[in-house]
Amino acid sequence: MAVIKGTYTIEKHFVGKEKIPTLCFYHEAREAKPVVIAIHGWTGNKEGMLINCLKMADAGFFTISVDARMHGDRLDPEFWGKFAENFPKTFFTIVVETAKDISQIVDFLETRDDVDPARIGVMGVSMGGFITLVTAFLEKRIKAAASVIGAANFPLFVERMASLKVLPFKEKPMCQPDEETKKIYRNYDPLNNLEKFPPTALLLIGGLLDEFIPKEGIEALYEALKPYYSTYKDRLKMKFFDVGHAYTPEMEAEVIKWFREHLIEKY
Repeated sequence: MAVIKGTYTIEKHFVGKEKIPTLCFYHEAREAKPVVIAIHGWTGNKEGMLINCLKMADAGFFTISVDARMHGDRLDPEFWGKFAENFPKTFFTIVVETAKDISQIVDFLETRDDVDPARIGVMGVSMGGFITLVTAFLEKRIKAAASVIGAANFPLFVERMASLKVLPFKEKPMCQPDEETKKIYRNYDPLNNLEKFPPTALLLIGGLLDEFIPKEGIEALYEALKPYYSTYKDRLKMKFFDVGHAYTPEMEAEVIKWFREHLIEKY
């Protein structure tokens, strides 16, 4: 159960040339605050991160929740049709394009006197975890990142989704990706961009019972990144929880601890 702590300021902004819908949450303070950008999961929206953002505000952060492409205030009326027609291309186009949007969010944050642009983090859950991973190697103004139940090895994730047969997606694009999808895999799968992650502090969180996100995709990224973080060993961490596809209070506490360590205590 969430406990309200004092008075929160909540603002809505449409940011950058893409008019990205956002919600900002913070407690008024004299000093400039560190920032956490929060990204929701598939079929979610920025409002769905409300309680999580308020908890991070309580921990001392200015938090900004973002609508991913085709979600929330950016909802595409052909959402389900596009996913049914080609799940991999639609899903990972959203992941990549939303990750690119984060640069406009950072530009916006740099114009504010109440935030410290040298201390910006990003976190995301499920699809938001995938977006977080891509953001972490694309936008180097991000100092810390936490991917929750997101993973590398994009084809492995698609194989898992195809095997579950839980939604009416066309099978051929799942098993035989088109050239555009293969290009996304080559260019944006975290496993193909390892050298671009450091020195960003990166936390990888997974669920041992998660039927959607293969833990192998998290473990493989962690192991592959180790040599690149040899001089930044405290900036790479992986932790699994005995849960399914969920973001639990214990996971949330781990995320907040990570950001406090890398955006507050080290400054």
